[in-house]
Amino acid sequence: MKSTNLFIFSGIAFLSGIILFAFYQGWIIVRYPYPRFAAGNVVKSVTTEKKVPLSFWYNKKWCEEESLLMWTDDAAENVRYVLNNLLSLMYEEEALSKKLLIELVMITPSQREVFISFDRYPFELGASTFKKWMFIESLLKTIRLNKIGSLQEVRFLVNHKPFQDYHLDFSQSWPITGFIKV
Repeated sequence: MKSTNLFIFSGIAFLSGIILFAFYQGWIIVRYPYPRFAAGNVVKSVTTEKKVPLSFWYNKKWCEEESLLMWTDDAAENVRYVLNNLLSLMYEEEALSKKLLIELVMITPSQREVFISFDRYPFELGASTFKKWMFIESLLKTIRLNKIGSLQEVRFLVNHKPFQDYHLDFSQSWPITGFIKV
């Protein structure tokens, strides 16, 4: 009698282990039959096309260009779209030596501060302080020109961690107005 109970318990444990292994490996997917939000509560965001100004420092002058982007009600998505477009333009114009992307943009509940996370360190090894500063000013100026929400400050991150640099202080937020009077 004890050996049959042990055999049944071992079989159940073995099958449970296989099922849990398959679940954690993503081979078994469990979906809830009901949506998380009721159909009446879903808010659809409005997207429109908008010409946005992009501005960056290159060859000792400000270069400006307009781009056509999809504009939504979400300010964080708008910041990400605009800055990724700016970074692509800078890469195409060879103002950046490597392709750079914005991974994540988050806005604080007060709508005053935005956190921008790059996918890698944006500066070249041995880049001058002036070149780094003008890169940051390009980002700030582009956000300011597009008047996205009521943003007042920007904090920069790399891979969702605090930005570390020997020349510029990224431990504090940067004002959206920048430090250059143009």
